[in-house]
Amino acid sequence: MNSRSRSELNWILLLLLTVFALAPLTYPGFFETSSGFLPAFSAANPADAPDWEGLVGPVRGEGPLPYLLAWPFFALSGSGVVAIKWGYGLAFLLGALGVYAWTRRWLGAKGGVLSATVYTYLPWHLSTVYTRGAYAEAWLWAFWPWILWAIDLLAARRPRSIPASIVACLVLVAATLWTQQGLATLALPLFIAYGLLVTAGKRRHWLLDALGLLLIFLWIAARSAAETPISFSDQFLHPFQLLSAVWGSEPSYQLGLAAVGLSIVAVALQAGRRESPPNGVGTAEGDELASAPPASQRRAFWFWVCAVVVIILLCLPLSTWLWKLSGFDALLSYPWQLLALSALPLAFLAGSVIRLDRRLAALPAWAGVVALVVLASYPYLSPRFTQTDPGPEPVALFQPVEASTPQIMLLDYEIEQSAELATTQALTLTLTWQAVEPVAEDYTVFVHVLSADGNKIAQRDSRPCNGECPTTSWQPGQVIVDRYQLDLGQDASTGRSGSQPEPVRLAVGLYLLESGDRAIVSGRDDRMVLLDVP
Repeated sequence: MNSRSRSELNWILLLLLTVFALAPLTYPGFFETSSGFLPAFSAANPADAPDWEGLVGPVRGEGPLPYLLAWPFFALSGSGVVAIKWGYGLAFLLGALGVYAWTRRWLGAKGGVLSATVYTYLPWHLSTVYTRGAYAEAWLWAFWPWILWAIDLLAARRPRSIPASIVACLVLVAATLWTQQGLATLALPLFIAYGLLVTAGKRRHWLLDALGLLLIFLWIAARSAAETPISFSDQFLHPFQLLSAVWGSEPSYQLGLAAVGLSIVAVALQAGRRESPPNGVGTAEGDELASAPPASQRRAFWFWVCAVVVIILLCLPLSTWLWKLSGFDALLSYPWQLLALSALPLAFLAGSVIRLDRRLAALPAWAGVVALVVLASYPYLSPRFTQTDPGPEPVALFQPVEASTPQIMLLDYEIEQSAELATTQALTLTLTWQAVEPVAEDYTVFVHVLSADGNKIAQRDSRPCNGECPTTSWQPGQVIVDRYQLDLGQDASTGRSGSQPEPVRLAVGLYLLESGDRAIVSGRDDRMVLLDVP
């Protein structure tokens, strides 16, 4: 088999290896993530994406680009849920292909496939999609490896590739800033340092200086941004969380046992080499060889070792002073968001074992290592699902009295009885709620049955689920199904004229029992939402 055929086979193999990561996207319904249905609503209304998110500002919040990328799928399907699933799928595929395109120069084809597999199945990557529902961050994972590929292309200084690599790098950096500005800004120092590494001994390119100036500008802009209500210093991780296997409704901060284990093996192998082997010695016969010189491979390896150590330290409490001193804490809501950047060095280091030990590059061993990476992450591919489909937007948005932005969505409602009150003695109302932030106070739901002239026919006030699921217990993204039985009594038709029954409406809202203060309903001054009875 010639080299071109092997290359095409590797690309196809890589796409097949992502199938397990994509599988949950094919399940019916939508997964219950911390962001709830907000990404789906934003995909249906991409121009209003920042408003739907209700975050503290454009630096920490999400940009419109990932939702613009999903909008064509909404136009074709008419469903924001379907559009977001396609968006996540594309992000997974582009990220895997980008890592392979970048690392095969350094690690060879088999090392590149392993790196891309590690990158795809890192627990933090899967948690970003299936637990946190951080749609914009998922697209950063897709863009970042292609930036490194463009930097490598630029460092090669082939005359024909220089213009294309400059354009690609600028476009990709701009895309990340239009996706999630805060985290994209913090990635710039890593890309600048990498650019300096691969151009060592060569004339430095002006593009690196431009990226440095851009970093300074964005830092100044972040310093003037609005402060987040979340205490940044309380969100640092403890070391055990980086290796904890806990998984559920809360995000897993695990770096990935397979990725960390392979990286440690790679460090041991690299440290044990007194001299760098000839180019390609670490690859199996018939494999595409790494094209980077051995000395460059060694420098790149230790660069990524240092990078992952620094990134991890920045997520721990001991780096609090550095965040405050530098002012970069204005760029993120949580320091652990920086874990996304650890994916690049971990993928590179884990894939390096193939280059460093040719026994692992032989087909049976190589296939086993790749399979190990997939199987180690399999428990993280079982998200919680809901069959609720609220359409392109929620019925209503509620802003608690103590909050500055909406935190509760009324996703859907269902009325099981007829509107002909003359022959109906009760109505059953089912409300479907979802919170996008923890709710600080315990709210009571009121339901008023109104006649056509606005008179109250019946009323029911109760804490959600008859008090069994108070709003203070609602987890972000959790779908709450809340039912109310309303007794209309024998005089339900009172106040109507004529033989034909008049239509009625239901008024629904939230209030604090102690004070009587109602939660704000977006777009309404009366702090309640009116539901038509069919």
